[in-house]
Amino acid sequence: MAEVFEKYIKTNKTIFKYAKGRSVESGKEFHVYHEIILFLDGDAEFISEDIHLPIKPGTLIVIPKETYHQIIIHGNHENYCRCVIHFHDSPEFLDFFCEKKLSQAIIAADKDIRFLFDKLINASRENGNKILDAALTLLFNEIAEKSNVFASENIQNLYVKHAVDYINHNINQKITINEIAKECMISPSSLSHVFKKEMNIPLHKFIIKKRLINAYHRIMSGEATTTVAIECGFNDYSGFYKQYKKMFNVTPSQKVTGFNKS
Repeated sequence: MAEVFEKYIKTNKTIFKYAKGRSVESGKEFHVYHEIILFLDGDAEFISEDIHLPIKPGTLIVIPKETYHQIIIHGNHENYCRCVIHFHDSPEFLDFFCEKKLSQAIIAADKDIRFLFDKLINASRENGNKILDAALTLLFNEIAEKSNVFASENIQNLYVKHAVDYINHNINQKITINEIAKECMISPSSLSHVFKKEMNIPLHKFIIKKRLINAYHRIMSGEATTTVAIECGFNDYSGFYKQYKKMFNVTPSQKVTGFNKS
């Protein structure tokens, strides 16, 4: 069996990870931070709220915070090799970029982008992080210049996209699958089926995770945890507590700091 490895560069604001093998992030489809992934090797497809497409080695993906996403690995997970960058305190450029693009950027990493990642990989092997900030500044410039618009065949299924948009715009309401299906003009069972097939997550679980993100923001702004739990659609506080802790690695009463966030 091939060795599974991870190498890190870590600062107070950023983590760069060079990894091969099964992801420890499996099951964590939402983050409260922006993320950049360079897919280096393996057989995979990328799924998000906006797109669904196969990806090949050399694909770079910019994922805005709080956006559902999955990379589905086919075949041997030992071949899955990638670079991942997490931003605890997001640079102003990245906030602006993600807000204006509204969806992920998919970029074919050319020699300039690969050169910068090679620098970061070498730095991670040497346990040095002085190069991180300088390399990221150059990387942002490359991303801004080379981000592209998706081909129409890569757009997410229209029923799924409509459902996701409805959930995002009504997350403060106690929405149900029946209401979402009615809005999409499809039966609840058909919507649940196509959603699971296209997104690789059950619709009800997707709604729960969106509610948890909503609860996170309200709790961080100082609202009472019990009130937030009820108003975000969780009638059982014990269940809310367990799911919140699993998603954010802290209890609702604890403040999320640094890379405790998932």
